[in-house]
Amino acid sequence: MTIHYSLNKGRNITMIRSMTGYGCAEKVEQDNICIVEARSVNHRYLDMSSRFSKKLSQFEYNVKRKIKENFSRGYFDISIKFDRIGTNSLDIKIDTNLAKKYIEAIKDLKSEINIGGEIDINNIMRLKDIIIFEEPKEDIELYSNILDSALDSALESLTVMREEEGKILLDDILLRLGTIKESIAKIKDREPVIIKEYVDRLKERIDSLLEGIESDPVSISQEVAILAERCDVTEEIVRLDSHVEQFIRLTESDGAIGRKLDFILQEMNREINTIGSKTNDYPTSQAVIEVKSELEKIREQAQNVE
Repeated sequence: MTIHYSLNKGRNITMIRSMTGYGCAEKVEQDNICIVEARSVNHRYLDMSSRFSKKLSQFEYNVKRKIKENFSRGYFDISIKFDRIGTNSLDIKIDTNLAKKYIEAIKDLKSEINIGGEIDINNIMRLKDIIIFEEPKEDIELYSNILDSALDSALESLTVMREEEGKILLDDILLRLGTIKESIAKIKDREPVIIKEYVDRLKERIDSLLEGIESDPVSISQEVAILAERCDVTEEIVRLDSHVEQFIRLTESDGAIGRKLDFILQEMNREINTIGSKTNDYPTSQAVIEVKSELEKIREQAQNVE
Protein backbone atom coordinates (compact mmCIF):
# COMPACT_ATOMS: atom_id res chain seq x y z
CA MET A 1 0.00 0.00 0.00
CA THR A 2 1.42 3.39 -1.00
CA ILE A 3 0.08 6.63 0.49
CA HIS A 4 0.98 10.19 -0.41
CA TYR A 5 0.80 12.21 2.76
CA SER A 6 1.97 15.34 4.52
CA LEU A 7 1.51 17.16 7.81
CA ASN A 8 3.00 19.89 9.96
CA LYS A 9 3.35 19.41 13.70
CA GLY A 10 3.73 23.09 14.53
CA ARG A 11 7.40 23.37 13.60
CA ASN A 12 9.09 26.75 13.36
CA ILE A 13 9.24 27.55 9.66
CA THR A 14 12.60 28.79 8.41
CA MET A 15 12.80 31.90 6.28
CA ILE A 16 13.11 29.92 3.07
CA ARG A 17 12.44 26.25 2.27
CA SER A 18 13.43 24.11 -0.65
CA MET A 19 10.87 21.85 -2.29
CA THR A 20 13.37 18.95 -2.29
CA GLY A 21 13.59 16.62 0.67
CA TYR A 22 13.58 13.03 1.94
CA GLY A 23 12.63 11.36 5.19
CA CYS A 24 12.21 7.77 6.37
CA ALA A 25 10.78 6.12 9.50
CA GLU A 26 9.35 2.83 10.75
CA LYS A 27 7.09 2.00 13.69
CA VAL A 28 6.15 -1.39 15.21
CA GLU A 29 3.06 -2.14 17.28
CA GLN A 30 1.35 -5.47 18.06
CA ASP A 31 3.32 -7.41 15.43
CA ASN A 32 2.49 -4.74 12.81
CA ILE A 33 5.26 -2.73 11.18
CA CYS A 34 4.71 0.48 9.21
CA ILE A 35 7.56 1.75 7.02
CA VAL A 36 7.32 5.28 5.63
CA GLU A 37 9.49 6.90 2.96
CA ALA A 38 8.70 10.55 2.30
CA ARG A 39 9.92 12.43 -0.76
CA SER A 40 9.18 15.86 -2.16
CA VAL A 41 10.55 17.41 -5.32
CA ASN A 42 10.31 20.62 -7.30
CA HIS A 43 6.92 21.35 -8.87
CA ARG A 44 5.27 24.50 -10.09
CA TYR A 45 2.13 23.80 -8.07
CA LEU A 46 1.08 21.44 -5.27
CA ASP A 47 0.60 17.93 -6.57
CA MET A 48 0.46 14.37 -5.27
CA SER A 49 -0.64 10.86 -6.14
CA SER A 50 -2.03 8.12 -3.95
CA ARG A 51 -2.81 4.41 -3.94
CA PHE A 52 -4.93 2.76 -1.27
CA SER A 53 -6.35 -0.69 -0.65
CA LYS A 54 -10.13 -0.70 -0.43
CA LYS A 55 -10.02 -1.33 3.31
CA LEU A 56 -7.76 1.67 3.88
CA SER A 57 -9.24 4.07 1.35
CA GLN A 58 -10.85 6.02 4.19
CA PHE A 59 -7.40 7.58 4.89
CA GLU A 60 -7.18 9.22 1.48
CA TYR A 61 -9.22 12.33 2.18
CA ASN A 62 -7.27 13.23 5.34
CA VAL A 63 -3.98 12.58 3.58
CA LYS A 64 -4.73 15.07 0.80
CA ARG A 65 -6.24 17.61 3.18
CA LYS A 66 -3.17 17.63 5.41
CA ILE A 67 -0.84 18.14 2.46
CA LYS A 68 -2.83 21.17 1.31
CA GLU A 69 -2.92 22.59 4.82
CA ASN A 70 0.82 22.35 5.39
CA PHE A 71 2.50 22.83 2.02
CA SER A 72 2.05 25.23 -0.87
CA ARG A 73 4.29 23.87 -3.63
CA GLY A 74 6.00 20.63 -4.56
CA TYR A 75 5.24 17.11 -5.68
CA PHE A 76 4.80 14.76 -2.73
CA ASP A 77 5.36 11.02 -2.88
CA ILE A 78 5.10 9.15 0.40
CA SER A 79 5.32 5.39 0.33
CA ILE A 80 3.66 3.62 3.26
CA LYS A 81 3.94 -0.14 3.69
CA PHE A 82 2.26 -2.31 6.30
CA ASP A 83 3.54 -5.80 7.17
CA ARG A 84 3.07 -8.32 9.96
CA ILE A 85 6.06 -9.79 11.78
CA GLY A 86 6.64 -12.75 14.10
CA THR A 87 4.81 -16.07 14.33
CA ASN A 88 1.36 -14.53 14.34
CA SER A 89 1.50 -13.28 10.78
CA LEU A 90 -1.14 -15.85 9.75
CA ASP A 91 -4.09 -17.37 11.57
CA ILE A 92 -4.35 -21.19 11.20
CA LYS A 93 -7.72 -22.90 11.59
CA ILE A 94 -8.96 -26.49 11.22
CA ASP A 95 -12.28 -27.10 9.50
CA THR A 96 -13.51 -29.84 11.85
CA ASN A 97 -16.90 -30.14 10.18
CA LEU A 98 -15.23 -30.84 6.86
CA ALA A 99 -12.89 -33.35 8.54
CA LYS A 100 -15.86 -35.23 10.02
CA LYS A 101 -17.49 -35.42 6.59
CA TYR A 102 -14.27 -36.76 5.11
CA ILE A 103 -14.09 -39.45 7.85
CA GLU A 104 -17.73 -40.44 7.36
CA ALA A 105 -17.20 -40.64 3.62
CA ILE A 106 -14.09 -42.84 4.10
CA LYS A 107 -15.98 -45.16 6.47
CA ASP A 108 -18.84 -45.48 3.98
CA LEU A 109 -16.34 -46.26 1.22
CA LYS A 110 -14.61 -48.96 3.33
CA SER A 111 -17.95 -50.59 4.13
CA GLU A 112 -19.23 -50.45 0.58
CA ILE A 113 -16.19 -51.98 -1.09
CA ASN A 114 -15.20 -54.07 1.95
CA ILE A 115 -11.64 -52.95 2.47
CA GLY A 116 -9.61 -52.64 5.66
CA GLY A 117 -7.15 -50.05 6.97
CA GLU A 118 -7.10 -47.44 9.68
CA ILE A 119 -8.07 -43.82 9.17
CA ASP A 120 -4.81 -41.96 9.93
CA ILE A 121 -4.78 -38.35 11.21
CA ASN A 122 -1.81 -37.52 8.99
CA ASN A 123 -3.75 -38.53 5.92
CA ILE A 124 -6.79 -36.57 7.09
CA MET A 125 -4.72 -33.42 7.55
CA ARG A 126 -3.52 -33.65 3.96
CA LEU A 127 -7.03 -33.55 2.55
CA LYS A 128 -8.07 -30.40 0.75
CA ASP A 129 -9.28 -27.43 2.81
CA ILE A 130 -8.89 -29.16 6.17
CA ILE A 131 -6.22 -26.62 7.19
CA ILE A 132 -7.20 -22.99 6.57
CA PHE A 133 -4.64 -20.16 6.51
CA GLU A 134 -6.20 -16.77 7.07
CA GLU A 135 -4.78 -13.27 7.07
CA PRO A 136 -5.60 -11.58 10.37
CA LYS A 137 -8.47 -9.15 10.20
CA GLU A 138 -7.17 -5.66 9.50
CA ASP A 139 -7.46 -3.39 12.52
CA ILE A 140 -8.14 0.01 10.94
CA GLU A 141 -7.78 1.90 14.21
CA LEU A 142 -4.44 0.23 14.93
CA TYR A 143 -3.22 0.98 11.40
CA SER A 144 -4.25 4.61 11.81
CA ASN A 145 -2.27 4.97 15.05
CA ILE A 146 0.87 3.37 13.61
CA LEU A 147 0.53 5.39 10.42
CA ASP A 148 0.27 8.69 12.30
CA SER A 149 3.34 7.93 14.39
CA ALA A 150 5.50 6.81 11.46
CA LEU A 151 4.38 9.69 9.26
CA ASP A 152 5.16 12.24 11.95
CA SER A 153 8.74 10.99 12.16
CA ALA A 154 9.29 10.66 8.41
CA LEU A 155 7.79 14.03 7.58
CA GLU A 156 9.76 15.65 10.37
CA SER A 157 12.92 14.40 8.67
CA LEU A 158 11.57 15.55 5.31
CA THR A 159 10.89 19.04 6.63
CA VAL A 160 14.33 19.31 8.23
CA MET A 161 15.98 18.44 4.92
CA ARG A 162 13.80 20.95 3.06
CA GLU A 163 14.87 23.63 5.54
CA GLU A 164 18.55 22.69 5.24
CA GLU A 165 18.30 22.78 1.45
CA GLY A 166 16.56 26.14 1.78
CA LYS A 167 19.49 27.56 3.74
CA ILE A 168 21.89 26.45 1.01
CA LEU A 169 19.69 28.04 -1.65
CA LEU A 170 19.43 31.26 0.34
CA ASP A 171 23.20 31.52 0.85
CA ASP A 172 23.79 31.16 -2.88
CA ILE A 173 21.02 33.61 -3.81
CA LEU A 174 22.25 36.28 -1.39
CA LEU A 175 25.80 35.90 -2.68
CA ARG A 176 24.59 36.49 -6.23
CA LEU A 177 22.46 39.44 -5.16
CA GLY A 178 25.59 40.96 -3.68
CA THR A 179 27.29 40.63 -7.07
CA ILE A 180 24.27 42.26 -8.72
CA LYS A 181 24.40 45.22 -6.31
CA GLU A 182 28.09 45.70 -7.14
CA SER A 183 27.25 45.75 -10.85
CA ILE A 184 24.45 48.26 -10.27
CA ALA A 185 26.93 50.48 -8.44
CA LYS A 186 29.22 50.33 -11.49
CA ILE A 187 26.33 51.40 -13.73
CA LYS A 188 25.54 54.29 -11.37
CA ASP A 189 29.16 55.45 -11.50
CA ARG A 190 29.14 55.37 -15.29
CA GLU A 191 25.81 57.17 -15.72
CA PRO A 192 27.14 60.80 -15.64
CA VAL A 193 29.95 59.82 -18.00
CA ILE A 194 27.50 58.11 -20.36
CA ILE A 195 25.26 61.18 -20.56
CA LYS A 196 28.20 63.57 -21.03
CA GLU A 197 29.75 61.44 -23.77
CA TYR A 198 26.37 61.14 -25.50
CA VAL A 199 25.82 64.92 -25.38
CA ASP A 200 29.34 65.58 -26.69
CA ARG A 201 28.81 63.20 -29.61
CA LEU A 202 25.46 64.81 -30.45
CA LYS A 203 26.96 68.29 -30.43
CA GLU A 204 29.83 67.18 -32.67
CA ARG A 205 27.43 65.68 -35.18
CA ILE A 206 25.16 68.73 -35.12
CA ASP A 207 28.11 71.09 -35.54
CA SER A 208 29.29 68.99 -38.47
CA LEU A 209 25.85 69.01 -40.10
CA LEU A 210 25.28 72.75 -39.54
CA GLU A 211 28.73 73.86 -40.57
CA GLY A 212 28.38 77.23 -42.29
CA ILE A 213 24.70 77.51 -41.42
CA GLU A 214 23.34 79.96 -38.88
CA SER A 215 21.52 78.27 -36.01
CA ASP A 216 19.99 79.03 -32.65
CA PRO A 217 22.34 77.69 -29.95
CA VAL A 218 19.59 77.72 -27.33
CA SER A 219 17.21 75.64 -29.42
CA ILE A 220 19.98 73.22 -30.30
CA SER A 221 20.95 72.85 -26.63
CA GLN A 222 17.33 72.12 -25.76
CA GLU A 223 17.06 69.45 -28.45
CA VAL A 224 20.33 67.90 -27.33
CA ALA A 225 19.05 67.77 -23.75
CA ILE A 226 15.85 66.06 -24.90
CA LEU A 227 17.79 63.50 -26.91
CA ALA A 228 20.19 62.92 -24.01
CA GLU A 229 17.27 61.80 -21.86
CA ARG A 230 17.08 58.70 -24.01
CA CYS A 231 20.26 57.36 -22.41
CA ASP A 232 19.29 58.41 -18.88
CA VAL A 233 18.78 55.21 -16.87
CA THR A 234 18.27 56.80 -13.45
CA GLU A 235 14.68 55.56 -13.11
CA GLU A 236 15.63 52.03 -14.14
CA ILE A 237 18.49 51.95 -11.64
CA VAL A 238 16.22 53.17 -8.84
CA ARG A 239 13.62 50.50 -9.65
CA LEU A 240 16.26 47.80 -9.96
CA ASP A 241 17.72 48.76 -6.58
CA SER A 242 14.22 48.67 -5.11
CA HIS A 243 13.54 45.20 -6.55
CA VAL A 244 16.79 43.86 -5.10
CA GLU A 245 15.88 45.14 -1.63
CA GLN A 246 12.35 43.80 -1.97
CA PHE A 247 13.73 40.41 -2.99
CA ILE A 248 15.97 40.30 0.08
CA ARG A 249 13.13 41.30 2.44
CA LEU A 250 10.95 38.60 0.93
CA THR A 251 13.52 35.91 1.73
CA GLU A 252 13.25 36.98 5.38
CA SER A 253 9.50 36.36 5.52
CA ASP A 254 7.68 33.17 6.48
CA GLY A 255 5.55 31.00 4.28
CA ALA A 256 5.59 30.16 0.58
CA ILE A 257 7.50 32.82 -1.34
CA GLY A 258 8.65 31.00 -4.48
CA ARG A 259 6.10 32.50 -6.87
CA LYS A 260 6.68 36.01 -5.48
CA LEU A 261 10.42 35.65 -5.96
CA ASP A 262 9.83 34.58 -9.54
CA PHE A 263 7.70 37.67 -10.22
CA ILE A 264 10.32 40.05 -8.77
CA LEU A 265 13.00 38.38 -10.87
CA GLN A 266 10.93 39.08 -13.99
CA GLU A 267 10.74 42.76 -13.05
CA MET A 268 14.49 42.89 -12.40
CA ASN A 269 15.12 41.36 -15.81
CA ARG A 270 12.84 43.95 -17.38
CA GLU A 271 14.77 46.85 -15.83
CA ILE A 272 18.24 45.54 -16.67
CA ASN A 273 17.17 44.86 -20.27
CA THR A 274 15.96 48.46 -20.56
CA ILE A 275 19.27 49.74 -19.20
CA GLY A 276 21.13 47.63 -21.73
CA SER A 277 19.04 48.92 -24.62
CA LYS A 278 19.43 52.59 -23.58
CA THR A 279 23.19 52.70 -23.23
CA ASN A 280 26.00 52.23 -25.70
CA ASP A 281 28.84 52.15 -23.18
CA TYR A 282 31.21 49.19 -22.97
CA PRO A 283 31.73 49.13 -19.15
CA THR A 284 27.98 49.49 -18.65
CA SER A 285 27.28 46.72 -21.16
CA GLN A 286 29.66 44.43 -19.27
CA ALA A 287 27.87 45.22 -16.00
CA VAL A 288 24.49 44.56 -17.63
CA ILE A 289 25.69 41.17 -18.89
CA GLU A 290 26.93 40.29 -15.42
CA VAL A 291 23.60 41.23 -13.84
CA LYS A 292 21.62 39.20 -16.38
CA SER A 293 23.88 36.19 -15.84
CA GLU A 294 23.41 36.31 -12.07
CA LEU A 295 19.64 36.80 -12.41
CA GLU A 296 19.40 33.67 -14.54
CA LYS A 297 21.29 31.66 -11.92
CA ILE A 298 19.07 33.05 -9.17
CA ARG A 299 16.00 32.17 -11.22
CA GLU A 300 17.15 28.55 -11.45
CA GLN A 301 17.59 28.44 -7.68
CA ALA A 302 14.32 30.22 -6.95
CA GLN A 303 12.40 27.63 -8.97
CA ASN A 304 13.10 25.17 -6.16
CA VAL A 305 11.90 27.51 -3.40
CA GLU A 306 8.53 26.67 -1.87
